[in-house]
Amino acid sequence: MSLSNLNKILYKAQKEKYGILATVLFNFDFTQAVLSAAEEKRSPVVLMISEPLQEKNNYFNFKRLFEPVRKMAEDSAVPVCLHLDHGSSYESIRDYINAGLTSVMISGVSDLNKNIAEAKKICDFAQRHDVTVEGEVGMIEGEGGVEGNEDFRTSVDKIEKSYTRVEEANRFVNSTGVDCIAVSIGTSHGYFAEKPPLNLELISQLSEKIKEPLVIHGATGLSEAEYREIIKRGIVKLNYYTGLINAATVKTKISISKNNNISYTELNHRAMAAVKDKVKNLLDIFGSSGKA
Repeated sequence: MSLSNLNKILYKAQKEKYGILATVLFNFDFTQAVLSAAEEKRSPVVLMISEPLQEKNNYFNFKRLFEPVRKMAEDSAVPVCLHLDHGSSYESIRDYINAGLTSVMISGVSDLNKNIAEAKKICDFAQRHDVTVEGEVGMIEGEGGVEGNEDFRTSVDKIEKSYTRVEEANRFVNSTGVDCIAVSIGTSHGYFAEKPPLNLELISQLSEKIKEPLVIHGATGLSEAEYREIIKRGIVKLNYYTGLINAATVKTKISISKNNNISYTELNHRAMAAVKDKVKNLLDIFGSSGKA
């Protein structure tokens, strides 16, 4: 099945009221685990390359590994979008588009006018390449993908102060031409200091005012009922990464505790099986199973 951009996946999901899982990839094994789960569940999926995590951890040599990853996505039996998460600048996003990504995100800034100007510039370039653009209004707090490190936690007070404002989001979308918008409604990247309350009414207000699909980042840690409720109210794309890394980490620790002579090969197999199982469960909860 050919690669998809976000529009080919999100608008169907928005209409039929199910959510789309988006997760960060960092090697072939993780990519295969996610794709295998999506294929078994017959679900679309979004695979993301995180510019901030790539720069921080240097775990993914984009130039060497992207083409094989792209081939894995192209050969998949389900729709797959290859998306840049939190692109930092016009120049870097342009390079990722030229490399073959089908979708990109431009990280938001607190100055709305600057945010609009940067996003519009990206949209003008991306649309010439049939690449979709995700914008952001309202700062999504926390440090994502901290790979099992619970020391990086965001306070409820900080999350609540960064909520998206409906009128600002509406102005941003209408002024830029973005295809979807990431909003701050009570989640954060990585771990919470304590579980924040979701602003469900804000989701409803945003969904009523904005026709473009809504995105949340930091989807790890919600209950099944909360996932279903926010999707019903208008959230379409759910970025979920920390929980998958945690699933692999926990499985690895348990396996070593039971057998300290276990091989890396077997550890990796078990860790990726845990990731796959978690992805399959999420696809069922989000309602995207059987939608490919």
